[in-house]
Amino acid sequence: MKFSINKSSLQSSLISLNKVIPVRSTLPILSSVLFDIQKDHIELIATDLEITLSVILPTETAETGKIAIPLKTILDITQEIPEGDLFFEITDIGKIIISTDFGKYTIMGKQPDEFPSKPSVDKPNEVIIKARDLADVIDNTNYAVSKDEMKPQLLGVLLQMKNEQITAVATDGHRLVQYTKMGMKGHTFEGEAILPSKFLSIIRGQLVNQDDVNLKISENHVQVTIDGSTIYSRIIKQRFPDYESVIPIDNDKKMTINRDEFLQSIKRVSIFSNKSTKQISLSIGDNQLIVSTEDPENITTGREKINCEYDGDPLAIGYNALYLREVLMHQKEDVVKMRLKSPVSAGIFKYEGKKEKMTTLIMPIRIND
Repeated sequence: MKFSINKSSLQSSLISLNKVIPVRSTLPILSSVLFDIQKDHIELIATDLEITLSVILPTETAETGKIAIPLKTILDITQEIPEGDLFFEITDIGKIIISTDFGKYTIMGKQPDEFPSKPSVDKPNEVIIKARDLADVIDNTNYAVSKDEMKPQLLGVLLQMKNEQITAVATDGHRLVQYTKMGMKGHTFEGEAILPSKFLSIIRGQLVNQDDVNLKISENHVQVTIDGSTIYSRIIKQRFPDYESVIPIDNDKKMTINRDEFLQSIKRVSIFSNKSTKQISLSIGDNQLIVSTEDPENITTGREKINCEYDGDPLAIGYNALYLREVLMHQKEDVVKMRLKSPVSAGIFKYEGKKEKMTTLIMPIRIND
């Protein structure tokens, strides 16, 4: 079995496929890429059993067949080889001989029969969405997805599609983001699905210079094809929390403040916070915000004052600085309004534009005495 392929095309495809390969797995075959060789093209496939990525590359004078090649090895050598064509020959026992104009390399492949088959996306509903809109949905929610494997329902973003709008929701229990895009006329599908964070991260990197994206959503899988690459993913079949019930509606204290000044102050002061809790304190009153922290273990403190507009009784409340920083980084206005109630109640930010709106909730932490 023989084929040739352009080095640059292979390298860029392998870099994309490497994002799917699991870091640790009990199945050694998952560390490989399946080469499905046809007469005029090669399909490269990688999977972690939850997400599958398929890339089609053109080739010439190929002999049909399949072989699984360890991804790290083929990527390492491809990155070091100068530009040009690579010539592959696979023997009957799975030995792979890679030839160039200046050298020859040999590695052992794996049996293609061991490689998992591609998912079947049966009777999908199609959602056509502009690439820039999908990018906005991912950028404004995916950062708040949980990383706790014990809470599988929180490992993705909930998409709710109806009435020419898409609402995306993500939460890790410390933060919650509800982001809505209006005027979405490219789909008639009404329903919802939880899409894994890893899947959204992978497709986000491929949305540059794209126009429309066609999401195919079936009962168990989602599929999208972008610029010659097809990404499949299992849908998270868990019940998403009733997020609307935890968004407060009676926060009567309002602080208006310059977002960048607030953000930069948190960055500086949090340097002196406890490395485990990352706790900072916000003391608000008399149109002034004091951002402070203290770490008795390392004998460090930090304290800054910022002017603000504040309507309400004086309030002291604690937050995880990392969570609050990320929330502020994703706010869309230069001047933000934070609505508060008490030291143990969630704070919220709201934004409403012509074609999008967003509500962000952040939970406080108890201030150390």
